[in-house]
Amino acid sequence: MMEVNNRVDAIVKKIYLGQLKEYEATKRLKPEERKMLREWVEEYNSVYSNPFYVYGDDGRLLDYITAYRRCVKEHKRTLRKELKEYELSIPDLTDKEREDLHDWVSAGNSVYENPYYVATEGGYPVDYIEALRTMEEEWEIYRKSMPDTAGEIPF
Repeated sequence: MMEVNNRVDAIVKKIYLGQLKEYEATKRLKPEERKMLREWVEEYNSVYSNPFYVYGDDGRLLDYITAYRRCVKEHKRTLRKELKEYELSIPDLTDKEREDLHDWVSAGNSVYENPYYVATEGGYPVDYIEALRTMEEEWEIYRKSMPDTAGEIPF
């Protein structure tokens, strides 16, 4: 029985790798997309399926790369909308904070996350500007307590 399963696995993998070769010949793929797609296929999945369960307008399941690109596009759209709403909620946002915030969001992050792991007492991450301001306050306290420390904030 094990031998039969191994042969079936080999046949399925050969079919999916053949699909991959044909697919790669017809699509312009970025290197990271090519790598993700290959990993997907090597796990015994068809290039014409996707783990995101994204369907086209016609109701059919989209292929892996089309679904991935659609998800990325939607994620970026959501982040931009979130950024606009967030900026309106903070009237005292400085130009430097705004620039840092835009860089953070451009890198694919939410305004409601922060790179410093600053969190509430309940363990939830605080938003980016609150974390940034907290870190600046902490740095200022540290700098004042250490007379030798001068210069800009090291983060």
